[in-house]
Formats: sequence, structure tokens, C-alpha cells
Amino acid sequence: MKSRCSRIMSLLATAAFGLLAAATTLPAAQLTLLNGETVDADELLFEGATFSLRIGSETVHQARETVRDISFSARKREETALATEAADLLPLVNRGRECLAKYPDAPSVTILDELDYRLRPDGTNRTLVRQVILLAKEESLGAAEVGIGFDPNRERVRLIHARCLAPDGSVHSVSPDQIKVTKASSGGEYYNPYQTMSFTIPEAEVGSMIDYAYETEEYNPFDRKLFEGRSFFQDSNPVVESLLTVRVPKGTPLYHVAPQCPPDKAQPAVRDEDGETVHRWHFTDMPPVISEPMMPPWREIVPNVAFSIQKDRTYLWDRLAPMFEKRFIVTDIVKAQVENLTKGARDIHDKIARLYRFCQQDIRYISIKGSLAANQVGRAAEETLKNRFGDCTDKGMLLATMLKCLGIEAYPVGVRTNDAGKAIREIGIFDDNHCITEVHLASDVFYLDSTASDYRYPALRGDDHDVSVDNAQLRRINHVPLPPPEANSTLTTRTLTLSPDGSLRIESATIATGTGEAALRGWIRSLKPEEFERHTRGSIGAISPNYTLELATYSNPLDFSRPFMLGSTYTLHRFAPRSGSYMIFEIPGLRLRFPEVGLASRTYDISYGTTSLRADEITVKLPAGFTVKYLPAPVSVETPWVRFSSTYTQTGDTIVLSRRTAITARRVPVAEYHRLKQALEKISQSTEERIFLEEAATKESGR
Repeated sequence: MKSRCSRIMSLLATAAFGLLAAATTLPAAQLTLLNGETVDADELLFEGATFSLRIGSETVHQARETVRDISFSARKREETALATEAADLLPLVNRGRECLAKYPDAPSVTILDELDYRLRPDGTNRTLVRQVILLAKEESLGAAEVGIGFDPNRERVRLIHARCLAPDGSVHSVSPDQIKVTKASSGGEYYNPYQTMSFTIPEAEVGSMIDYAYETEEYNPFDRKLFEGRSFFQDSNPVVESLLTVRVPKGTPLYHVAPQCPPDKAQPAVRDEDGETVHRWHFTDMPPVISEPMMPPWREIVPNVAFSIQKDRTYLWDRLAPMFEKRFIVTDIVKAQVENLTKGARDIHDKIARLYRFCQQDIRYISIKGSLAANQVGRAAEETLKNRFGDCTDKGMLLATMLKCLGIEAYPVGVRTNDAGKAIREIGIFDDNHCITEVHLASDVFYLDSTASDYRYPALRGDDHDVSVDNAQLRRINHVPLPPPEANSTLTTRTLTLSPDGSLRIESATIATGTGEAALRGWIRSLKPEEFERHTRGSIGAISPNYTLELATYSNPLDFSRPFMLGSTYTLHRFAPRSGSYMIFEIPGLRLRFPEVGLASRTYDISYGTTSLRADEITVKLPAGFTVKYLPAPVSVETPWVRFSSTYTQTGDTIVLSRRTAITARRVPVAEYHRLKQALEKISQSTEERIFLEEAATKESGR
């Protein structure tokens, strides 16, 4: 039967050679060339005198006269063997089931997580990835839908296998016709040159195990002297075995860092093999990471290894500095734009503020990548001005160049935002995900972020705070300081007039700065005018359904000459309850909750985005005929991470509450958790206290 099929397929192949007029698409095949070499193709297209072969994510062309034979049965025999062979999978699934018995609530178990990097002598490289996952619950079935991104201008992707071991012991494999290669979505703010190879592993169900492996070849690297990578050894589900292997030509040094790795795992096992030096890190039986409120970024909590063939940043700076110098040019067009924008400015800070606002608001954020210069340096200022769009590198370069026109020293610099984890600076790798502008003014050094369109000079985005800065032009690592809480403040002033029947009229005004101000401006800009009133009514209605709204207003969110302000005036009817001669009064919106200390204990540090201050100045006018029976006592809490003070003061028929809540640090060590928990719970309890008033007339009549 097999011999007969081969003859039939050979006849089909001969027929394909004769189809010169029409294009014909044929299934997976193996081509034998005149030189004896065989080529496996996932799909074959014959057009005129040329074969187009899809091999994984790549399409290659082969002249008809170089092909001696085409066999469709050879590839079919491979698929049949792959689809029915289960012997190598059974030991893996047994390891997965043993792990699941330890963690029965886990949605899935990663049985094998393997990354194998190889640097070739010519500077190209390839990466082999294998994932073996036991699907334990319904929510894990999405793991069978796999997408692999790659840059077709630099990379090729080849699927080695993708199969499923069903609970009944049968094996089901992805066939070549089930593999799709699509362009990544572009549009709006991003242009993406990448493509995606995607497939769905068939027959995946609860209790089955999926196993897929693929190879990515970087045949056209940005720079053949840059070879780097990273691997994480822990996940939100348990991991039975995780391997990182890095192969480099013998004699090539490899440098690495190993954050969160225990000392006995931080150094790899090293051996020489077939002209290569092989470095291997091996982790087993890794428990799942259980999520906690406000936990640090992933790379700061799980064991991981980053590696590079560059010992430090010297080579990176050598490559980038000339690129910056080539683009960091003041032209007549840039000068004219700066002169126009700064005409009539009060002082140098007003000039900087105007340029900052222009880069934030008038240069639309659109990211177009595809080269080392575009990724790390950005375009020249004049080009960005003409385009009227750019990403963080383009905007950072534009603002620095415009400031240069004013005689101000400034540089576009790389950072890794604090929500993405600490950047690695110990070895030579590219680890930044954002670009901002470093400004040197007199003896001061500060930073501006032109992508943050709702921030008022000199504020910058909260995720830029407390991060390391890579200044390639100065060949220096700097640091963005953590601002004082007052720089990210929300200041609310309220006047509360209480009536004898318990009704409460509230006049409120809020002024914000820094991150709070930017959040409010952005929120208001996203709303229609009627939506703001609707939201205000919803907020008041959550306090009491019986209310009357008199005013809901806000300042112009596009006016950056002054802080942003919100205001409202409303009455809560019969809000304060009576009990005999007493009126029990709780100031609305005063309670504070801290979800970060809701757990009895924690495994990880608490990570705040940045500092902040909430200040409340509340004046309460007492109703006629009432006196104060009880005022909450002053409360003061002082820790290295949080400061709180609350003081009630009575003068005649007026009570004034002054309260300040400040976050003063970004990170609270887990060893200090119980100290912080005690402090925040004390604060929270104090905000639940109420004011008790007594009606004087009733009091006199009771004597």
C-alpha cells in the first residue's frame, strides 16, 4: 500500500511540474533537490517556473529546474508517527499529576519549561522553546491557543511539534494546514512590523497535557555583538522543571545576573561541548506565586536570570552615542518653532513649560519601530516636527533638542518604568521600556516625560519616579528621585452646614498636583459635560439617596497655567440621625481603607506606585441650639512609609477637622508588614469615629 501511494504521489508531483499556466497550492511535502539535499515544506505553491515553500513562518523560493522529486508521503509519515506516539509523554504526565496532588487548586501545572539559546560563530542565533503543560481546570484551556511573535525582517520561526495527550492516552498533533501566519495588528498609536505564527493544539480538554516546541532563528540581528536573553523560573501555577541553557562559541565570555535566585542556583553548570561552552540553570518543584495586593513587579519577586556577552554598558554606549549625535541637531526649522513657542514667556521656566506642553499635546503619540536606532534613539527633531507624531524616543529627542535651542543642556534618556520592575544595569543589555528627557538647569537636574499629556510642568508620570536612568551620551547611570508627597497631592476644602433636622449642605473644592492632577485632567477630558454631572450625582447618591445637587463644576482641563480644580455644592436631606436629644454625625467621605494590609501575613513586599498626599480641611457649622457632646481625639501615626494626622478643633459653633495622609516611600519590606498593618488599621479605625451633638433646649428641660 505504501509503495502504491508513493507512485501516485510521484505522478502528482510530475503533474505539478507540467502546470505552467496556473498557480497551484499543494499540501505539506518533502522536496529532493538535484544536489541530493531534502527540504521539508509545510505548504507548497507552484507558480510558473518557481516553487514557493512555506517553512514555518518563512517563505522561500526554489527554481523548478533545481528540484528532482516531490514526495507528499514522507511528511505524512512524520505526522502519523507524531500523532500516535505517546511513549515519551507518559513519564511527563505522571510528573504533572504528582505535582497537581500537592497543589490541587492549581488551574494547570507547567511540567517542563525549557529555553535553549545558541549563539553561532557568525553572530546569528537561535532560540528553542518547549512548554509541557497539564491542563487541570477549565480556565487553563486557553494555553492550547498559542501565538508566537517574530520580526520577518530578522527572524524565522519553525514549529517543531505541537501535540496533546488526551486523558484516554491518545495523541493529537497540529497539522501544517492548521498553522496560520498573520501580520500583527497596527493602527492607532502603534505600527507593528511583527508577524504571528498561531495554532490551536487539538483535543485539549481538562485532564489532558499539551506539549509544543518551536525554534526562532535570528538570521539578521540588529548587531552581531549583542546577544542577550532572560528566563523566569516560577509562575502563577506550579512548575515541575524549568531549564535555561545558553550555548556560546568556545572562548566567548558570558555574563549574567540572577535576581531572586538562591546562592546555590545563581551560578550555572558549565561544560564544553562540540566547540561550544554550555551554561545551564536548572530549577525544580517551584511552587505557584500567589497574588497579593500591591505586590512588586514580577521580575522583582521570582527567580530569574538575565545574560549577555557584553560585560557592561560600554559597547552599548559606543553603539548608541554616535546615533544620538547624528540626530541631536538644531536646525533652522527647530529654532523657528522654539522662538515662536517661547515668544513673550515670563522666564526660563515658562519657556520650558511651553516647550513641554507642545511636545506633550501637539506631537501625537505613534510608535513606529524596526531598527536599533528607532528603538533606542528616536528620530531627529526636525523629522518629528514635520511628522507631528512620534513615540517616547522621538518625543524625548525633540524636547531635548528644543531645550538645546534655549542654551539648556538636555538629553533623551532611557528608563524602565517602576511598574515594570528594576532595570538591569550590572551587565550590558537593553532593558529600558521608555524614554524621557533629562534637563540640566543651573545646578539642578530634573526629568520631563513628553508622553504624559496631562502632567503640568515640572511634573512627570508616576511610573517614572524612583527609577535608574541610562544616559548614553554622558555614558552615565543616573536616578530619577522619588518626589515628596506634596508633589502628588490632593487638597480638599469643605464647608459643611448642619441643620437642626440633620440635613447637611456641603460646599467642596479640590485642587490636585502631580499624579493626582494628571489623573483628574485625563478623566475629565474623557467625559462629555453631561457625564460629569451624572458621575457627581452617582457619588452623592452613594452617600444618601435623598439629596439636592446645586453645582458641579471643574476648571478647564487644557489650561496648564494653574492647578486643576473640581467643585460641587449639594445638600444631603436629613442625613444625620437623631436619638432623643442627640444628633450623631459622620462627616461624609472620611473613611479610609487599605487593601494592602487586608491579609493576615504576606510573602512579598508592598509596592506603592509613588508618593502621595491627601489633605482635608473641613469646617463644620453646628445647627442652632446644639452643643458638642463628643469630638474624636487627635490621632497621629508616624512610620517610615506612612504619615497620618487628624485633629478636631472647636471654636464656638464651628468645628474644624485638619487631616493629612501621606505615603512617603514606594516599598515596604515584607519584614515590616505587621508594623505597617498595625499603623494602617489604627488610621482606618480612627476614620470611623463620629461626632455627637446634644440639643441644648432639650438638655435644659431635662434638669
